[in-house]
Amino acid sequence: MPNQDELIDYLKNSQLCALPQSASQMIELSKNPDNGPQEYAKPISADPGLTTQVLRFVNSSFFGFGCTITSLPLALTLVSLQMIRNFVLWNGLFAMLPNPRCGPFSLKALFLDALRRAVFARHVAERYTKIDAEEAFTCALMQDIAIPLLAQKWESEYSEMIHKTNTEPVRLSTLERDGMEWNHADAGAVLARNWNLGETTGIAVAKHIDGIPTCHPACKPTLNNITALSALLPKVPDLEWFEVLNFVDAFRKMFGHKLVDISAILDNTDTVSDQLAALVNLGNAPKSLNESWQETLGGYSWTGTGENLATEEQLEEYFTQGTFPSEQPPGHDWIGAKCQMITSGRYPVK
Repeated sequence: MPNQDELIDYLKNSQLCALPQSASQMIELSKNPDNGPQEYAKPISADPGLTTQVLRFVNSSFFGFGCTITSLPLALTLVSLQMIRNFVLWNGLFAMLPNPRCGPFSLKALFLDALRRAVFARHVAERYTKIDAEEAFTCALMQDIAIPLLAQKWESEYSEMIHKTNTEPVRLSTLERDGMEWNHADAGAVLARNWNLGETTGIAVAKHIDGIPTCHPACKPTLNNITALSALLPKVPDLEWFEVLNFVDAFRKMFGHKLVDISAILDNTDTVSDQLAALVNLGNAPKSLNESWQETLGGYSWTGTGENLATEEQLEEYFTQGTFPSEQPPGHDWIGAKCQMITSGRYPVK
């Protein structure tokens, strides 16, 4: 099995791991707060294809401007420069990442996952914290970016592991730990540092597999927490959201009793990520995040008859008090049972 030295050498020296020049220039520009639209326009305008993509981004339904923006300088004054930087980054990543012939691996599915997690992290950071929303977007976007590079290099190992993650309720990082000295989170952190995205981003990427954030309602959620929370969203290939209980418990620990917001947050994430995916012809995920939520806890039937669906308020009360309603669900209600065990501290969340 490959060791840590082999990993670092590959990520540092392989041409496959080199970030496009335009993205590198944008990252460097963003380090100096004095740089404005004029400085950002230079590397973008030097690439006609990128200029077209940026104008398409600014004219997308995501912003909803009332008229068509045809001038790059004007576009850069109307939209946050950090948002433009992130667009150039993920647009460049999609162009440079290999699509390895590694069993069931799908680059399109991985990139849809990356976008959904990045949009989710941005929205949560904006809604509940004072954390830089665009930095949250970058960290969540980067968390699994190393996977196609690793699968290209170590095809046989990753082919087997990716097949298992697509058919069994297991995380890739768990399988990586069993057979190697490192995992894709370690590799992602190395890439983040190699690409000068900053130590903060590198740490958040490295820690995204740590599972449920260790904070409690008295603590303020961190960038690492939000990145880890986004990692608990379902993947595009997943038939079921097998980490939904971990997600809800983490959300509750981070933001108190705001479970009623989950459906709206996921709906917003679906809408925005679909808009961004259309810009690079990714298409849409076969199942939206909100659909996955409604299939699990969001559309949960307390009586088992399908007629008395739990409301968001009932879910919030349930997770707050950790008790069943007066009419207990039937024996097949494994979701309710595990929820109760989580809130009482008797369910070992991994």
